[in-house]
Amino acid sequence: MRDEGEADRPLPAAAAAALSTGRMVDAIKYVREAEGLGLMEAKQRVDAHVARDPVLKARIAEQQARMKRGLIKWVLIIDALLILAVIWYFFGR
Repeated sequence: MRDEGEADRPLPAAAAAALSTGRMVDAIKYVREAEGLGLMEAKQRVDAHVARDPVLKARIAEQQARMKRGLIKWVLIIDALLILAVIWYFFGR
């Protein structure tokens, strides 16, 4: 980051709105656009903002856990469909 006082500044409104819905990538993008930072600096700025707000940190952690559960569910569904397709191919003909 550029200096210590910059970490205390609020994030741009678009970035804060994205964080409130759990969209970390969008928040980093908005910080980069608004402040002209590089990817690493913008990510550090967003991470620092999240670390200072325990409610936001918990909300984002819950959102990430929910997304991970959804991904696992879809992987299991696709695996089951592939297994059924293989069984049908070899035994159902």
